[in-house]
Amino acid sequence: MIFKNKSLKTQFIIYFVSILILSILATIVTYYIGYLAFINIQYKKVYPANYYEKMIPSIESKIRGYGPDILNIYNKSKIDKIIPKEGIKYQVMNQNGDKIYGTDSQKLIRNRDELYKIINTTSGLKGSYYKIIPIINKQGMIEGAVSLSYTLTPYFINKVDKYLYEPLFIIIVISPFIYIALFTILFSLEFTKNIRKPLNLIIEASRKIKERDLNFDIDYKADNELGSLCVAFNDMKDELKNSLTAQWKIEQERHEMVESLAHDLKTPISIIKGYAESLLDDCIDDKLKFKKYLDVILENTDKCIKIVKMMLFMSELDDSPVNLNFSQINIKDFLTRKIDEYKQISKDKSLNFDLDILDKRHDKAMVYIDVQKFERVMDNIVINSIRYTPELGMIKIRCNIDEDKIYITVCDSGSGFNQKDLTHVFERFYRGDVSRSSEDGHVGLGLYIAKKLVEIHGGEIEAYNREGGGACIKFDLKYEKSV
Repeated sequence: MIFKNKSLKTQFIIYFVSILILSILATIVTYYIGYLAFINIQYKKVYPANYYEKMIPSIESKIRGYGPDILNIYNKSKIDKIIPKEGIKYQVMNQNGDKIYGTDSQKLIRNRDELYKIINTTSGLKGSYYKIIPIINKQGMIEGAVSLSYTLTPYFINKVDKYLYEPLFIIIVISPFIYIALFTILFSLEFTKNIRKPLNLIIEASRKIKERDLNFDIDYKADNELGSLCVAFNDMKDELKNSLTAQWKIEQERHEMVESLAHDLKTPISIIKGYAESLLDDCIDDKLKFKKYLDVILENTDKCIKIVKMMLFMSELDDSPVNLNFSQINIKDFLTRKIDEYKQISKDKSLNFDLDILDKRHDKAMVYIDVQKFERVMDNIVINSIRYTPELGMIKIRCNIDEDKIYITVCDSGSGFNQKDLTHVFERFYRGDVSRSSEDGHVGLGLYIAKKLVEIHGGEIEAYNREGGGACIKFDLKYEKSV
């Protein structure tokens, strides 16, 4: 794992060079040990090549001392005692070259004349050397001969050493290839181990994705291609998770929208249906009663239209980019006019409105803003306050204008937001207290739409409770000085 942060190319080069260097070092050590071993064998466990050749004169002297007696096979034991069992072969023959006995079975001499020619000589035949020793009787006549056969090669003292020598020599000679193969296997295992872990993690991650389990992270950190691959896989998983979460949220919101639409349209449609059936079933001669029924039907029809329009507007905000249509406006005149409208809307509750405008600009000029969207933000917030402010209550509107933004705060004297309201008040279809009805077309979209429009203007919006009681909504909008 020491090369974990190296690139795969660098790892491969390092492993390749390491294999060569270690193989060379191991081969040098092996050759040196082999050299010492062979020196030890040569001096302690191997006879020199001429070891048996040096024994020939001594053996020859003893053979000559035995005389013609050794031509008798019954005296074979005498020869066996003076000639070693390994290294020297012998053959006792008569004067015609015929073998009488011995360990050498090769036909060396064909006749007497040939025997006379090669006695007391050493000759070579098929890689071996032959010493022909004549056997002379007391009369000085040659009665036969003894041949001693030997080779000039080293001889192992122990047979076991002889059988181990050649395989050991072969192993030492091919040791470089053995070491290359061995270190290649070892480093390959290490190399594949470094690769196998991230690949197994990716394979396991792929299996989890297939099973739609995206709650995992690939825990592998490395500054190389594999580390980058794992990071990219994690990023892909996160993007996929975000995409699926967004898709799930869209489906959930669509379900909530349909459910909310059905819920909010149910009451006015039921009322319309009930009054329409009454008009069909009953013969109503009273024009006032007839007009009352039609007014109820018209009122609830307007509620249905208002709900549908709000749904359509919300869909437009969510599904397509919204352009800002700037127009010139005097903020003070605009808010004063809106206060008059809100008083008219809330006249049944006899609410009081307090407007305070602070213009911090040096130049009190007109501003450019999307008036329609600004007006819709104000309407949604203030009408929401009107809905939850008790009779004879107070709604305060504070407006601060600086060099690039308009800050609006709307506070009412109602019961304020509970903790759940503060968390969800700007979510779509959120109505707050479940005991509140959907009268006046309240479908839980007003503050959601206000938030979206504020954000389109590059502003922020927040909800909080004031210390003296009541709910407050504060937002800001960017404006242009010219277009």
